Amino acid sequence: MNDRGRRIVSDMNSSYLSAEALADIERLGIELAEGVPLTVCDYDGTEDEPTWLVVEGVAHFDSRRQAWQIWYTMDDCHWEPRKA
Repeated sequence: MNDRGRRIVSDMNSSYLSAEALADIERLGIELAEGVPLTVCDYDGTEDEPTWLVVEGVAHFDSRRQAWQIWYTMDDCHWEPRKA
């Protein structure tokens, strides 16, 4: 499995999980539930030095918006090299 294939990828400009992230979660066989630990990544860096923004948080269901999100703080974020 390539580097992308083992990750949950979502646009981290929002804490709400994207359709792409929900598809990754299903593909990886993860069952979403309140408080389940999640590691979510976003594309970052430059073309010459591609990186992943990696966020380690917990799943939360927003009942008002009927949408899943990841709860985290900036202390839960780090960067990793992105491999082809």
